[in-house]
Amino acid sequence: MIDIHSHVLYGIDDGAQDIEESIEMCHDAYKNGCKTLVLTPHFFDFKHIHGFVKERNHRIENLKIALEEESIPLKLLHGAELFLSDKIFTAGSLDDLTINDSRYMLCEMPLGPFKTDHVLMWFDELLDRGYTPILAHPERYYVFHEDYSLIDEILDRPILLQVNIDSLRGKNGPGPQKMALDMINRKFATLIASDAHDPVFRHTRLNEKLDDLPDELSADDIRLCLEKTPLKVINNQDIL
Repeated sequence: MIDIHSHVLYGIDDGAQDIEESIEMCHDAYKNGCKTLVLTPHFFDFKHIHGFVKERNHRIENLKIALEEESIPLKLLHGAELFLSDKIFTAGSLDDLTINDSRYMLCEMPLGPFKTDHVLMWFDELLDRGYTPILAHPERYYVFHEDYSLIDEILDRPILLQVNIDSLRGKNGPGPQKMALDMINRKFATLIASDAHDPVFRHTRLNEKLDDLPDELSADDIRLCLEKTPLKVINNQDIL
C-alpha cells in the first residue's frame, strides 16, 4: 500500500512532535502493509516556500537515516498539504511542494464556511500552472454536506479527491462516513490515505484500519484507492 497523505515528519506541523515519534509511526506503517509513505506537512506561508522546503528536506534526510539504522525499509517521499487561500495568486513556483516532484499537489481548504467562487479560482490557478490538485478529505468540509452540488463544480475540473480512512471507519461521525463512502462508490474519490498525525489516535496502521471498513467497500475499491491510483500519482502518470 501507498499512503499519500501523512503528518509523520517530526517537528514541522501538528503531526509527529519528535524524530522518535516519527520512527514509531514509520515502523507501524511498514508493519501494517504500507511500503511507501508520502510526507505531507501542512503548508501555509506562500512567502517562505524556500525556507519550508529546505527544513522539510533536511528533516526527511534525518528520518531516512534513522529508519536505515532501525532497519525499517519504508520508502519515504516528499510532498506538502497546501492550505489554499488568495495568497496563492502571488506565490512563486510551487514545484517543490508537489508529491514526489510530480504534477500532483495535495491541497486542503478551510473546514468552516468559504466562498465557492474563491475555491474554484484557487483550483483554476493551480491548473493553469500545470498542477493537478488532489483535494484532501472532502468529506470533512461541512459546506459540501449543506450543498453536495459543489462537489460537481469541483469535479468539472481535472481534480482528484482523497478521503481519509478514519472517515470511512466512522471516526469523524456518520455524515463524513456516508459522504466518503458515496464518493468512493461513485468513483468521485479514487484515493484513500491515513492523514496520520500521531502513533495512537490518528495512526499509520493501515491494515488495522482496513478491518474496520464497511462491508460496502470491495477489495477492488480498496486496491484502487490505496495501491493503483497512488502509484500513478507518485510516478506522475495520467489518471484523469
